[in-house]
Amino acid sequence: MQRNLLSVGHIFLLGSTLLALGGCSDLQNSPWKQSEGKITPEMSGQTVPPVAGTADGVTINPNAMPATGIPKVAKIALLLPLTGKGSETGQAMLNAAQLAMFDLNASSVFELRPEDTGKGAVQAINSAISNGANLILGPVFSTDTKTISPIALQNNLNIVSFSTDTSAAVGNTFLMGFMPQAQVNSVLTYASSVGHKRIALIAPRDVYGDSVASTFSMFMQRYSLDTAGIIRYEAGQLPTAADLSTLKAGVDAVLIAASATDSNKISTMMSAAGYPDATVKRLGTGLWDQADAAKLSGLQGAWYAASSPRLRTRFERRYVETYGTQPPRLASLAYDATALTVVLAKSGHGFGRDTLTSPNGFAGVDGIFRFTNDGIADRGLAILEIKNGTSTILIDAPQRFGGF
Repeated sequence: MQRNLLSVGHIFLLGSTLLALGGCSDLQNSPWKQSEGKITPEMSGQTVPPVAGTADGVTINPNAMPATGIPKVAKIALLLPLTGKGSETGQAMLNAAQLAMFDLNASSVFELRPEDTGKGAVQAINSAISNGANLILGPVFSTDTKTISPIALQNNLNIVSFSTDTSAAVGNTFLMGFMPQAQVNSVLTYASSVGHKRIALIAPRDVYGDSVASTFSMFMQRYSLDTAGIIRYEAGQLPTAADLSTLKAGVDAVLIAASATDSNKISTMMSAAGYPDATVKRLGTGLWDQADAAKLSGLQGAWYAASSPRLRTRFERRYVETYGTQPPRLASLAYDATALTVVLAKSGHGFGRDTLTSPNGFAGVDGIFRFTNDGIADRGLAILEIKNGTSTILIDAPQRFGGF
């Protein structure tokens, strides 16, 4: 396949230009697949009505119609940092979005317009609005998301942001990012199911750490598990030996809510303090879902929750074949978000709240996901183990919501 899938111009029109590239795969051959069967909300006991119908690879409730009219030609604005801070990631996400359009054989009913938040989020959203956008994909950063949200709301536009800051999920804003809450619940569910009942938490004092700590405390209380200590440390630093000494006797697992590099250091410190990984299982979040994490000695034998790598591996291979470089972790978010908008555009159901929050959910290269009513992406996650320098799947991600 040619290195430049589509020229990086200002607008990508999907029609004869795309088809002329040749070798175009259809939806059946794409990693984007229909979510299988009825999906029920996790841990809620709620019953979802039988699936009423499907539309081009996504299950849709026919009663879930958008509040605004359905456009004949869907115009999607993709807000990314294409210059300045985060521009390398932004360009890779744009590449992934183009790959999704190619894989799904998008037609002339779909138009994608990239806007550069590196030149200012307000300028980007205003440009998107002036060009008739029906939906906003992005931005990447929480501050940009919060900046454009009221402007989009005034113009009756929904936003599917790539941020993970739950405080940005206001009325018209949905967060596509990898949220720690589901990861924490998943890894704790698995650990407790195999006998770990006295679990501790080590987390930085920042927004991410606060989110993990809140979810951890609620989980431990809900299932009457013994909290063997909660250690919070200053962001950008590491816990001290004195901090580690506060762990309770009998602790048999610890959730470390830090990057793989910092978690490796913390794990080594724990072993030196008398908490070896042979007796205290290391647990992690999706922050460990990086290729180099499996090589770290302090994380060998550890478990973490993240999207299943099975379909994503195919996406990454396609990306390398197309662009000649390995995609960053966030690239798959742009692929799935674009694929979602393509199939919704083809379905004719529009991009309203009811459609986006369909309880039946969607399935992409990062597995099944759905937007909850509070605008946060709920995902089906796998449990992975780091062992012998590689990450292997212990429990694969479910094909429907409802636990293991």
